[in-house]
Amino acid sequence: MTVVSTHWVAFAYKNVKSVLKHKVAQKRKDAVSKEVTRKLSEADNRKMSQKEKEERIMWKKKEVADYEATTFSIFYNSTLFMVLVIVASFFILENFNPIVNYILSISASSGLIDLLSTGSK
Repeated sequence: MTVVSTHWVAFAYKNVKSVLKHKVAQKRKDAVSKEVTRKLSEADNRKMSQKEKEERIMWKKKEVADYEATTFSIFYNSTLFMVLVIVASFFILENFNPIVNYILSISASSGLIDLLSTGSK
């Protein structure tokens, strides 16, 4: 059950990250452009072409969006998973055998997280 649960939660991480990455990139676009432009002007790289500057801005924007989307995806999915496991195991399945409680609470929580991650946000 642990292996299956790990697979489902990892799939949820990936789904949420891919949804968030585009949104984060749009929100951080101006700030990243300003920062990269400032750093390039401080380095006094006047020989650099406009296309190369735009490529650096795009690369930095993707890097920032990837990092922030990954961090938020891990935080969001882990928090939701832990809340679901606690509610399921301590409140819903409290009178079940411990092995059955574990299997049902972990599978239900990871399955629900996997299901929620496939929806559009």
